Amino acid sequence: MLSALQFWRRGPVALLALTLLLIPSASAQVLYGGLVGTITDQSGAVIPTASVKIVNKATGQARETVTDENGRFVFTNVPAGIYDISASASGFRPLTQTGTEITVNTVIRADLKMEVGQVTETIMVAASAAMLKTEKADVSTEISAKAVQDLPLPAYRNYQSLINLVPGATPAAFQNAVVDTPARALTTNINGTNRNNNNTRVDGATNVFIWLPHHTVYVQPVESIETVNVTTGSMDAEQGMAGGAAITVTTKSGTNEYHGVGFWYHQNQRLKARHFFDRITRLPMANMNIFGGTLGGPIRKNKLFFFGSFERTTERSGQVGEYSVPPEAVRRGDFSQLTRFSTIFDPATGEPNGAGRAPFANNIIPASRISPIFNEIQRLAPLPNRQATDEFGLQQNFVASGTFKLDRNNYDFKSNWNASEKLMIWGKYSRMDAPVTGLVPFGELVGPAVGAASPGNGDTTVQIPALGFNYTASSTMFIDGVFGYTQFDQSVTGLDFGKNWGADVFRIPGTNGGRQFANDLRYSGMPVFNHGFSAWGQTATWIPLFRNDRSYTFTTNISKIRGRHEFRFGYDMVRHAMNHWQPETANPRGALTFGGEATMIQGGVPRSINSYAAALLGQITSYTKSVQFFEMKTREWQ
Repeated sequence: MLSALQFWRRGPVALLALTLLLIPSASAQVLYGGLVGTITDQSGAVIPTASVKIVNKATGQARETVTDENGRFVFTNVPAGIYDISASASGFRPLTQTGTEITVNTVIRADLKMEVGQVTETIMVAASAAMLKTEKADVSTEISAKAVQDLPLPAYRNYQSLINLVPGATPAAFQNAVVDTPARALTTNINGTNRNNNNTRVDGATNVFIWLPHHTVYVQPVESIETVNVTTGSMDAEQGMAGGAAITVTTKSGTNEYHGVGFWYHQNQRLKARHFFDRITRLPMANMNIFGGTLGGPIRKNKLFFFGSFERTTERSGQVGEYSVPPEAVRRGDFSQLTRFSTIFDPATGEPNGAGRAPFANNIIPASRISPIFNEIQRLAPLPNRQATDEFGLQQNFVASGTFKLDRNNYDFKSNWNASEKLMIWGKYSRMDAPVTGLVPFGELVGPAVGAASPGNGDTTVQIPALGFNYTASSTMFIDGVFGYTQFDQSVTGLDFGKNWGADVFRIPGTNGGRQFANDLRYSGMPVFNHGFSAWGQTATWIPLFRNDRSYTFTTNISKIRGRHEFRFGYDMVRHAMNHWQPETANPRGALTFGGEATMIQGGVPRSINSYAAALLGQITSYTKSVQFFEMKTREWQ
C-alpha cells in the first residue's frame, strides 16, 4: 500500500479540492448550474419546511427539496434548461414560477413570496432575468446558443470568434497551416496571459492539441452548441487547470419535442468587395460552403433523448505564386549575356579561398564540366513562363497557380437518459475527418508552397467520446462525474512522398534514409536544392509528420450541504499521451546548398548566377539533414 508521499509522487494526482461556501452562495458544477433562493410570506417572514420542486419543461426531469429553518432552499448540479419552480406550504397558496433559465457554471437566485390562502388556489408568476450576478465570485461570460448562431461569425463560422467579446481578450487570430490544423482553431490571449494557458473542454472532455497547445483539436460546430462559458478570473477549484481562461463548451441535448435545423452558408469571390486601390479586374477564386443539419428529440418521452449534428465544410481557394527559375541558356552554363551582372570564376583554378581564380572564357562553363547529377535534376525544372521583373530575365520569371482544397466533416451525437428521479446519464461522441490537398509550383521538383496553400497532403481524424452522470444521493448530497477520451490521428506528407528521389533516382549519397533508414519511406521525397533561384525540393522541413495523440479526462465531484454550508470535494485528472514522428529541425530528406563563393574570387560579391554556376559544377558548400532515431513519446499527468 502506497504511503501518502509515495502516492503523490507516483500516482496521477491532479487536484483534490475542498471548497467551503456559505449558502445561499452555492457552488455550481462546471457542466451544470445551480438554483438558490429564500421563501417568505407577504410580511417578509421566512417560511421553513416549505416544499420546493423544479421541473425541466423540455425533458420532464424533476427535483425536490424543502426549505431550512431560515426559509432557504438550494439545488445544485442542475442540468441546464428552462425550469418551472413550484412552492407549497401549509396555510399558503401554492406558487409556481415559470421560465427560470439555468445555465452551466452559474448559480441563479429565485426568491419566492407566498400568500396566505387556500391550497386550492395557485399563483402563477413569470421569472425575470437577473440583472446582477450575486451568487458566485468568479468572473465569467456566457455566450448563448442564440448568440453563437445569430451573431456574425467569420473564420469558418468558428464560435471562438465571439471570445473577442469577453473582457480582457485580445482579438482572435488564425495560427499554423491549414494542412497542419484543419479544425482552424483560433488563438487569443486572456488578461495578458500566455495563449497556452487557456483550457477548453467540450462536455467535460479535454480539448487540446498537445503538440500545439494554443489550439483546440476540435472546434464544435455552431449549430450543435448549447452554451459557451468563459471564466477569466476567481474560477472555482475544479477549473484549476486553466491559467488564462477556462472555456466550457456544452452541446445540445434532445427534448420531448422533435427539433431540426438545416443550413447552408456560401461565399465566393464574387460576393467580396475589391480594395479601392486594387487594379486587378478579377479576384482569385475563393469558394466556401458550410452546410449540414441537426435533429433532436425523444426516444422515450421524459426518459431517453437523442441529438445529432452533421456539418460539412468545403473550401476551394485559387492560389498564385511568383518564382525565379534559371533560363534555358543558364542551364547550359552559358552566362555570356550576363557578364554585366556577374562573372563566373573557375573553382578549379587559384587558391581554395578564391584568390587568383581565373574566369571561364566568355563566361561559359564547358559542357564537359557540368555535373551529370545536377543536369539530370534541372531537366525536371520548368522554364520561365512570363517576363522577368529585372533586366537580366532572372527574377520572378515564373508564375504558378492552382486550387487549394479543404474538405472537412464534423459529426456529433449525444444521448441523455433519465434513469430515475435521482440519476441522469449522458453520452457524447464527436468526430472530425479533414483531408487537405496542397499545391506546389515545380511538379516533381516540388518547391515552396503556392500562395497561402500548404505544400503537402494532410489526413486528420479526431474522435472525442465522453460519458457522464449526475446523481442525487439525498436532498443534501450530490455526485457527478465525467470520463472523456480525445483521440487525434494525423499524417501530413509531401506531394513527393513515397519515392527516394535523392538516393534512388539521383544517386546522391546520404540523402533520404541513407544507409541506416534506406527502407524507411518516412524519409522519402525530394531533397532541397538551394542554388540562387527559387529552391527546388520539399522545402517544408516540418513534413512528413505522423501524430497519434491521446488525452484522457476523469472528473468527479461530491457536494454535501450541511446547515448553512456546502462542502465540495473534487478530483480532476488529465492524462496526455503524445506519439510523434516529425524530425523537422533541418530536413529529413537532406538539403544541399550551393554557395556563390565557389565561383567568385576572394572578396567578390556573389550573385544568384554564381550560386547556380556552382550547382552546375557540383560544388556543394553545405549539406544538412535531420534524423529521428526513435518515435517521440511523452506522457504527462495533470
